[in-house]
Amino acid sequence: MKDPWQSHLRLGIVHFMAFPECLAGDGPQFETLQEICFDPFFDAVDVGPIDDAGLRAQCAALLRDTQMQVTFACQPVQLQRGLDLNASDKAERKKCVEIILSCLDQAKELGASTLALMSGKNVPGSERAGAMDCLVHQLGTICRTARERAGLPVVLEIFDHDIDKKALVGTCATAAHVAKAVREDFPDFGLLHDLSHIYLCHEEPAKHLPLIREYLTHVHVGNSVSDRAHALFGDTHPLFGMTGGDNDVPELREFIRTLFDIGYLRSGRRPVVGFEVKPPQGIVPRTAIANMKRTWQQAWWSL
Repeated sequence: MKDPWQSHLRLGIVHFMAFPECLAGDGPQFETLQEICFDPFFDAVDVGPIDDAGLRAQCAALLRDTQMQVTFACQPVQLQRGLDLNASDKAERKKCVEIILSCLDQAKELGASTLALMSGKNVPGSERAGAMDCLVHQLGTICRTARERAGLPVVLEIFDHDIDKKALVGTCATAAHVAKAVREDFPDFGLLHDLSHIYLCHEEPAKHLPLIREYLTHVHVGNSVSDRAHALFGDTHPLFGMTGGDNDVPELREFIRTLFDIGYLRSGRRPVVGFEVKPPQGIVPRTAIANMKRTWQQAWWSL
């Protein structure tokens, strides 16, 4: 590819994954966000909750003043607290929605342009229809409130359905079904997919991403490990090119090509493609960030 990627997209990064000490809502949030915001390689960032009000105000000013595009991620809260949007128990679903909606003020303060979340747990086949109906209903409630209170569209991330996170929305076909239903009332609702999840879903970019082309509004890229015997098996987001991992330069290159083929990347728009890589034990975040940058550059310029 001769064109610079900046002509086609905004490169982003998932802050709490690159700096996992910030995952729980505390830690060196401001200092680590500075490392991202002061790096012109990145134009966008996914952030999670920042619990301290004073620290959050500092981070909000930093994100605003460096003109970063911000997505607020509810997934860490959902995973840490075991929240299930499509639980069979009505009280459990209500609790999940309330906690997600409690993040809206933080998202708005941090300047987010999108609210991201995930589905609840996968269920046996006999329970899927009911679980899907529950999920669509809860997503509608969240979309309505997010629009009214914060002016934010909602995006649903696709996770694996039987390996690690075991989410209800764990295939492109399932995601398309949900998105079609939610968009009947909320046309700005979208889907988020991640290169590091696709193979864990037993799918392939070129074959399955076309199923969600009209709903895809956010993209992550990372690595995964499908080998059950590997120490980092599952949705661990290790470094690109790691022995036993699923993704390196060739896979990222083909993924980018597919994004062009399905129209996610096209003239006249610059959507986000965000890195989601977690430094393995013994690896500092700067090493992980250097790994993702060089992998991206090699993939892009070899298109």
